[in-house]
Amino acid sequence: MSKTTQQKNHSSQELILALDFGGSATKGIYCTLKQNIPASLVMEPEVVKISLDSVTIETLGTSEPENAAWVNYMGEIFAVGYLAKNKYYANEGLRELKYERAVAKTLASIWSTSQKLQLGTKFRLALVCLLPPGEFENKESFHKHLKTVLADFTTPTGRMRVELTQFKCLPEGAGIYLAYQKQIGQAIKTKAIALVMVGYRNASMLISDKGIVAADGKTSDLGMIRLLEKVVARTSGQTASQLAPAVVAAGSDISSTPFLRLLRSTNNINKQQELLQIQKAVKLARSEYAAVLTSWLDQVISRSGVDEILFCGGTADYMRRELNSHYPGTPCLWGVGTDIPKQVDSFGLGSRLADVYSVFLYFWEQVNKQLEIC
Repeated sequence: MSKTTQQKNHSSQELILALDFGGSATKGIYCTLKQNIPASLVMEPEVVKISLDSVTIETLGTSEPENAAWVNYMGEIFAVGYLAKNKYYANEGLRELKYERAVAKTLASIWSTSQKLQLGTKFRLALVCLLPPGEFENKESFHKHLKTVLADFTTPTGRMRVELTQFKCLPEGAGIYLAYQKQIGQAIKTKAIALVMVGYRNASMLISDKGIVAADGKTSDLGMIRLLEKVVARTSGQTASQLAPAVVAAGSDISSTPFLRLLRSTNNINKQQELLQIQKAVKLARSEYAAVLTSWLDQVISRSGVDEILFCGGTADYMRRELNSHYPGTPCLWGVGTDIPKQVDSFGLGSRLADVYSVFLYFWEQVNKQLEIC
C-alpha cells in the first residue's frame, strides 16, 4: 500500500484535537485530517457529577452540542460546561487539580466536536493537551486513564468508542514558546528566557536557557481569581464570574462604563455610590494583586538572570502596565504567537486562544509527519 493510500485511509475518521483546560473556559482547536480546516471550541469550566435520572429528562428546544454535554464513564455521569453551570449550578473547581476534571472535559469536548463534524460513534483521535507545569507529573496517569475510558463511554447521542492513536501533553505556555522559537530560529540557543503564563486560575513559569526548557516549571494559584476575590470581598452582591468580563473591559484606567450593568441599587444616588465602591475596590485589588504576583515572579526570575520575559495569558495582558513597570531593565515580550484566523477565533478570544492554537499547529505537523513515516 502506498503512503498516499495509507494517509487517505487514516484521514477518513481521524480527529486532531488540542485542549487547554483553562479556569475560565475549556478552549479547543480541532479538525480532521480529511477536511484540514481548523475550528475552535469553547466550553464553560464547570463539571459536576449527576444521577442517571437527571440525564433522561426530556428537554425542549435545540442547542449546540457543547451546551448540552454530559458523559458517562466507569459508572459515573458528569454534566460538563454550560449544562453543568446553568442546570446543576456546578462550580469552576478552581481549588482542584486541573487534570482531575480533565477527563470529563476531554470526553465532552470529543463528543461535541464529533457532533459538529458528524464523525459518528467510532473514530481515531490524535490529542494534545496543556497542563500547568506544577501538574505536569500527572500526565502519565491522565493518559492511562483517558485511554481506558475512551474505549467505551456514553453521551447524549449514545455509546462511543474512540481509539487514541497519538497523545501528547505539554506545559501551559508551550505553544507560545514554540511560536517564538519558530520566529527567532537559532537565536533562541543564545538566550535565557522566562516564559510567564498568567491565566484565570494559575500563574505559571518556565525557564528556557540556551534553547533547553527546564523540567521544573513553577505553578502558583495566583491567577486573576485572586484579584476578583478581593473585589468581591469589598463590594456587595457581586460574584467573581460576573465581575471578570467587566474588570477586564474596564482596563488599567478602570473605566466606569463596564460596571454599570452590574449595579444592584435601584436608587440613583445609591447607584453612584455603588459604582464608586466597585471602582475603588478594583483599583485597590489590582494594586495588591500586582504586588503579590510580581513578588512570586521575582523569586524565579531574579535567580535565573534571564535576558527576556515572554508574557502570555489573558491576565498577563490585563496586568501589562504593572508588569512592564516592574521589569524596566528586562525586555518584556507580548503578543508572541501565531496569528489566529478570524474563522478560527469565532468566539473572539484573541490572545487567550494563542497558546492552544500554536500547540495545535505544532501537533498537526507532528501527526502528518507520523503518517508519512507509516
